[in-house]
Amino acid sequence: MAVTRCVCFRRSFAELVPQARSAGWTTLPQLAAGTGCGTGCGACRPYLERMLATGATSFAVARPGQEPQPARAEAWDMA
Repeated sequence: MAVTRCVCFRRSFAELVPQARSAGWTTLPQLAAGTGCGTGCGACRPYLERMLATGATSFAVARPGQEPQPARAEAWDMA
């Protein structure tokens, strides 16, 4: 299973990357202020930070204290 979105705000990382780049957002607080993502349950925060740093849009589920690593997107996220 891959982490590919902010569930609370129903936004995929694939749609957030171009929006963040266009707006010049490079930090989680900037992204959160512009989209709300990362301000709900907070589970996506480490993935959003890694997304902003790398441009990756799909991550393996990270263990506590582990940095999220890119993963292959799930089939339903490729459409």
